[in-house]
Amino acid sequence: MNKSRVEAFTDAVIAIILTIMILEFKTPDSAKLSAILPQVPYMISYAVGWLFIGIAWYNHHYMFSKTKVVTRKIFWINNSWMFTTSFIPVATAWVGRDLNAQGPEIFYAIVYFLWSFAYALLTYMIAKENELAGYTEIATSIRDMKIYRALTSWKFVGTEIIVWVLILIYVPALQMVLIAFQVLTEGGSVNEDSDKLF
Repeated sequence: MNKSRVEAFTDAVIAIILTIMILEFKTPDSAKLSAILPQVPYMISYAVGWLFIGIAWYNHHYMFSKTKVVTRKIFWINNSWMFTTSFIPVATAWVGRDLNAQGPEIFYAIVYFLWSFAYALLTYMIAKENELAGYTEIATSIRDMKIYRALTSWKFVGTEIIVWVLILIYVPALQMVLIAFQVLTEGGSVNEDSDKLF
C-alpha cells in the first residue's frame, strides 16, 4: 500500500479528533476569571488526552518514516488504532463533566486500554512486516522505541492497573479537593445536587 496515503489519512483523523476535543470546552458566560473554574476538570482530562495523542502521533510518525513496508494488515490495525483514538474526546468530556462518578472513569480506562493495545499491536505488526521483508534493522529500531517497550512491559502494565484502581477508589476524595478549591476561590456555594461537581 502507499505509505504516504496512510500517513496523510492518519494525520487528518488525528487533527479532527484533537479539534473535537477542544470544541467540548465550554466558553464561560461570565467575564470573570473565576468563571473558568468549573471547566478545570475538563481542562485536566483534555490535557491528559492531548498528551496521549501527541506522544502516540510523534511515535507513529517515527515508525512510518522508518518503515519500508505497509501491508493490508498494517492498514487495518492502523484504522483500529484510529478508531479507539476517536473515543478519547467522548471519554475526556465525560470524565470532565462528572469526576464523582465511576462510570466515566471506567469508560476512560477501557478506552485507554483498547487504545494502548491497538497501538502496541500496530507497532508489533510494522516491525514484523518489515522483518519479513528483510528490513531487520528497521524492525529492531521500531521494537526499541520506548513507547513500545513500555506498553509491552509487565511492570508498566501492572503499575497502570494499580494507578487506575487507586483512581477509582479515591475519586470521591478528588471531588472533595475540587469542591474545596471552588469554595475557597469563588467564595460561592456548592451545587445542591450532591452527585454533581460544580
